[in-house]
Amino acid sequence: MKKITHLGMALLLFLSCNQSPERYTQNSPEIDTVKKLIANYNAKNFDTSLYADSSQTRYNTKDNLMSPSETMEYHKQNDANYSQRSFLDEDQEFEMVITDDGETWVNCWLDWKGTVGASGKEILIPIHLTYRFVDGKIVREVGMWDPTEVVMELQSIEAMNNLSPEENKGIVNAMYQSFAKGDIPAVLEKLDARVVWNEAEGNPYADHNPYVGPDAVLNGVFARLGNDHEYFKLAKIKLHDVDDDKVLATLRYNAKRKDNGAMVDAQAAHLWTIKNGKAVAFQQYADTKQLHETTNK
Repeated sequence: MKKITHLGMALLLFLSCNQSPERYTQNSPEIDTVKKLIANYNAKNFDTSLYADSSQTRYNTKDNLMSPSETMEYHKQNDANYSQRSFLDEDQEFEMVITDDGETWVNCWLDWKGTVGASGKEILIPIHLTYRFVDGKIVREVGMWDPTEVVMELQSIEAMNNLSPEENKGIVNAMYQSFAKGDIPAVLEKLDARVVWNEAEGNPYADHNPYVGPDAVLNGVFARLGNDHEYFKLAKIKLHDVDDDKVLATLRYNAKRKDNGAMVDAQAAHLWTIKNGKAVAFQQYADTKQLHETTNK
């Protein structure tokens, strides 16, 4: 009889354990809610409906708790730093756990990738996000990641934005020195990824103005200069302050054409616009009458 009683108690205990809620899973409505929140972030859909009104969010801190609307405003302000950003689809991990106290939490491990708008630098950051749920709504959000690379890049950009006129002239002078040595890659490295380059009207190389980006400048200007001339030198270069971000260079072109042997000794001026330590615009002014005549001699 005792054996039967003990067996019955064991069976009841076994059944009660099996009827308890699952403590760990990788598939749940709560995980689906977090995935929707991540998709909303990637789409720049700043919807707060997945949060409870009293939800609190903190990122990389124990202080500065944010409401749902403040969290969305945080993302909007950060977006001003990036030309594009999103969580990557690859290697995403989600899990839901129920703690000993009965709290429901969803953890996720994601890779975030963004391109800094002012410099074009791509940054990849592993991020851990965790969410507490009550009645299907997010009541707490915690995010942890290493922001060092982003902070250093933004500080570098800020420093470049505050370059003095002398520092801007130094950047332009370095490009001329590289050109004189035939180090065209070094010149291109000083051009912004979206540089707008214009040759003077009447210059044969103005036929594809404006040249946008370093590759366009290389193929449309520098490569043609090399193909058309035995040599092409810049002489008597003088740099002048024009504005906070502009440098004017006055100079002469000394060159010899390959096709007809014509010699070039032409007056010229270059107006450079410098931002974040790189040239974002170039405008040439030159004795285009002489350039045209030597080309067609």
